[in-house]
Amino acid sequence: MSETTNPEINLVDDFFSSIWAAMPESTANTIAGIKKDFLNGLKSTIDSMVDQEINCLDRHLENARHKRAETHKSTQETTTENPL
Repeated sequence: MSETTNPEINLVDDFFSSIWAAMPESTANTIAGIKKDFLNGLKSTIDSMVDQEINCLDRHLENARHKRAETHKSTQETTTENPL
């Protein structure tokens, strides 16, 4: 963990370190492992959701490009068939 110069943060950090130190080492390791597994699972889920949203966004943009191209093509065909 990086060291900070903020005394309030150091105090909180020392407090939580004391809580972990008060536990038997095996208990602290077990709890820390459970917490890490949970956080990694959460991170994986969030990453997956973000990837899905990015894919949807890309799909919408590609569909919009096709719609613009179709509109542009039909407009040119109409202009060619009915010149002013």
